[in-house]
Amino acid sequence: MLKSFERQASRKYLSGRNSRFLSLSALFSLAGIAIGVAALIIASAFLNGQRDSLLEALQGRSPHVTLTAVEPPPPTPVCVPETDALNIALGILETCETPPAGLKGFEPTDPRIAAVLDRPEVQAAFFEVAGQGMVVLPSSGAVSGTFIRGLAPEALDQRLTGHPSAFALSGSMDLARGEVALGYGVAANLNADGRASLALLGQTLDLVSPDGSTTVIGWTPRRRDGRVNIIFGGFAERNETYMDIGSAATFLGFEPGRFNNLQLFLSAPADAAAFASSLEADLAVDPADARSFRTSTWEDRNRALVSTLGIQRVVLILVLALIVVVAAFNILASQIMLVREKRRGIALLRTLGAGQGSVARVFIGMGLFLAGAGCLLGLGIGLGVVLNFDAIVAFFATIPAMAGAAAFLGSVQVSLSLGDSLLAVGLALVITVLATLYPAWQAARTEPAEVLRYV
Repeated sequence: MLKSFERQASRKYLSGRNSRFLSLSALFSLAGIAIGVAALIIASAFLNGQRDSLLEALQGRSPHVTLTAVEPPPPTPVCVPETDALNIALGILETCETPPAGLKGFEPTDPRIAAVLDRPEVQAAFFEVAGQGMVVLPSSGAVSGTFIRGLAPEALDQRLTGHPSAFALSGSMDLARGEVALGYGVAANLNADGRASLALLGQTLDLVSPDGSTTVIGWTPRRRDGRVNIIFGGFAERNETYMDIGSAATFLGFEPGRFNNLQLFLSAPADAAAFASSLEADLAVDPADARSFRTSTWEDRNRALVSTLGIQRVVLILVLALIVVVAAFNILASQIMLVREKRRGIALLRTLGAGQGSVARVFIGMGLFLAGAGCLLGLGIGLGVVLNFDAIVAFFATIPAMAGAAAFLGSVQVSLSLGDSLLAVGLALVITVLATLYPAWQAARTEPAEVLRYV
C-alpha cells in the first residue's frame, strides 16, 4: 500500500509542471495501454467467434464418436507334410490350406452395440461400412487413393445437406445405386492441374477394392463403376468417397446386415473424448475373443485443424501484446527521463526521511495508476465494441462507402470470452509494472549528498 505522501508525489510527477491533469507523455502511455487491451479483447472475440462457428460446423456434420470393429488378422495357413511320392519328387514337401476367414464387421444385434445405443449421451447413431479403395478416371488414367464410406440416406443427409462446399449434379444430396460423392482431395488427384474441378460431375469412374477373390486366372480385385453425382469439401473428409450403404457393402465384401463402423452423435460434443474413453473401457472384450473395437472422436479426425486454431490464437495474443509492450517502453523511457529531471526533488525526499523503498513506491505507483486506468479504459472500449457489434455494423451499413465492408462484417461471428478479457488486462498490468521497476530502482539509488552538494 502506498502512503499518503507517496500517492501525492506520484500524482505530482504524473501531472507534469503547472498542470492539474496528466502530462502529455503519461497520456500517450495510458492511450497505448488502452489500445492494446481493447485490441486484445476485440481480436480474441473475433477469433473465438470464427473458431466456434467452424467447430459447430464440424460437430454438426462429422460424427462425434466413431466406433470401429477391429478386424482379426487373416487366418494362418495350416500345413501338413506331403505324402504323395510324385509331389515329394517334385520338391513339394507339404500341403497348406488357409481356413476360411470370419465374417467382416458386426451385427446391430450384438449386445455390446445395443448397450452403446442405450447410453443416454447418444443423441443419434448411424451404421456404416468403410474400407480402403482406389478411384480411376478412365478418360485420363488418373488414379487416387480414397477411403470409401457406405452411408445410409440419413447419415448422408447429416453430412452433406446444407454443406456450403457440396455441389450435386442432380440438385439433391442423395446417392442412388451406382452413384458416388467425391471429396475435394480425391477430385483434385484426378485432375491434371491438381485442383478439384466440378467437371467431374456426371463422369463415370472405376472403383477398385483391395479385397478381391481368387479365380482360375489368379487373384483379382473387385471393380465397379460409379457415376459422380456430388463433389464436396471438408477437412478430414477431403480424401473420402461416399456410396449408398447397400452398394458399398457388396463392393467391400460385407455380408448383408453387417457393418464395421457405428457413427455416434452426442448431446454434448465437447465431451466426446471422455465418452470415447469410457466406451473403450466398457467394450473391453475377452482376450479369447478375436474381435474388438476402437474409437475415434471428431477431434482425432480434425486434430491438425484444431491444433492450428490453437496455435493461431496464441500467436495472435502474442502479436497484439506487443502493442502493450510498446506502451510499456514509452512508460519506461518517460520515467527514466523523469528520474533524471527530478533528481533534486528525489534527493529532497530522501533528506526529509523518505527511505529507498518509499522513493521506489512513488514510481511504481505511477506505473500502477497508468496500468489501471489504461486497462479500465481499454476494457470499456473492447467490451463496448464486442457487445454492440451488431449495432456498429448496422451503422456502417447506412454509409454507402462502407456498405460492402458492413455486409462482410455482418457475416462474422463474435464470441466474448471472460478468460481472454482477464488475460488481456493481466498482461497489460504485468508488462506495465515490470516497465516501472528499473526507473524505480534507479530513483531509489539516488544519494542526497551527491545531488545536493552544489545546491
